[in-house]
Amino acid sequence: MYYCGFTYRETYALPVAYKRWFMERLVREMTRGQEDGGSGTSRGAHHNSPEARALQGMSRAEGPSRLRRFT
Repeated sequence: MYYCGFTYRETYALPVAYKRWFMERLVREMTRGQEDGGSGTSRGAHHNSPEARALQGMSRAEGPSRLRRFT
């Protein structure tokens, strides 16, 4: 469930019906992207520049804590 942003533990805790729904949705998005002539990514991924996210108020100063690296 990497593409949905879930960790292994979150995915493990989901009920089977939700897992099935997410997987069907992922397959549908991938096939739609391939039909549009793309590489299998959804249309939304192409309009995800930092400038567009800042204008929409969706930018973050830092990423999620579970993805930050402490070095």
